[in-house]
Amino acid sequence: MTMCALPYSTPRMSRKKLGMESNNLGQDARYHEELGALSWLFEEVRAGKRLPVAEAYGITHSIYGSMHDNGHARIRLCPLRDMLEYAAVHALNVTILTMGLADQLGYDAEAVRSIGLAGLLHDIGMVRVPQELIAKSEQLDAQDRKIIQEHPVQGARIIVDADASLALPAVVAYEHHLRMDGGGYPALRYPRLPHPVTRLVQVCDTYHALSSPRPAREAWPNDVIFSFLQQRASSDFDPDMATRLIAMIAMNEH
Repeated sequence: MTMCALPYSTPRMSRKKLGMESNNLGQDARYHEELGALSWLFEEVRAGKRLPVAEAYGITHSIYGSMHDNGHARIRLCPLRDMLEYAAVHALNVTILTMGLADQLGYDAEAVRSIGLAGLLHDIGMVRVPQELIAKSEQLDAQDRKIIQEHPVQGARIIVDADASLALPAVVAYEHHLRMDGGGYPALRYPRLPHPVTRLVQVCDTYHALSSPRPAREAWPNDVIFSFLQQRASSDFDPDMATRLIAMIAMNEH
C-alpha cells in the first residue's frame, strides 16, 4: 500500500445515506470480536512485540464487512463502557467513521479499506504512554503533555518497524495532530499541510474523542462538537472534511 495509490483530490460526496446508531456489543458478535481483537493487538504492541500487521488488516476488513452486511454502508458506533477499553473502542469507532466518510466521499472499496487501516492505527503510539497518565483525572501538567505528544512519532515508528510498506498508516499516525495552519505536533522544521487522508482521519478522531467521556471531562454533545469543528476549520481542521463529517453525522441523527 502506498500513498500514491490513493487520490489526492477530494472526490464528490455521494448521495448514499448511512444509518448511524450506537450498537450494543451483546447484540453484535462481530463488534465484540473486533473489540477483543483490537484489545489484544494493543496489548501485543504494549508488551514490546511487533505490530501484528496481518491481524490489523483482518480487523479492518471485518469492520468493512460489518458496515456493508446488508448491501449498503451503515455506521454503528460501539459504546464506551469502561475507560480501560478506551484505546480499542476509539480505534474501532474512528475506523468506522473514517470508512463511512471515505465511502461517502466516493472512494472505491480498496481505497476505503486502506484509509480504514490508517484510521485503525492512527493512535497506536499511545501504547507507549503510561496507563496511569492516560487515566489521570486531574489536569495534565507540562511534562505529562510532553510525554503524550510523543505518541505520533512513536506510532509511525511502530508501523514502519512492522512493515515499511505501510506508508499511508505511518504518515497518518505521524501527522494526525498537525494543524492546517502549521501548528500542532510533532513540530516540523518545514511546516506543510497534512496528507489529505490525515485530514479525513483527523476530523473523525476529534469527533469521537470529544463525544466520549474522559477521566477529566464529560462527553460533549454533537451540537457543541459541530460548533467546535466549524470554529476551528481552516486553522486546525480541513474545512471541507469538517463540513462533510458534520453533514454525515447530522443526516443520520434523525
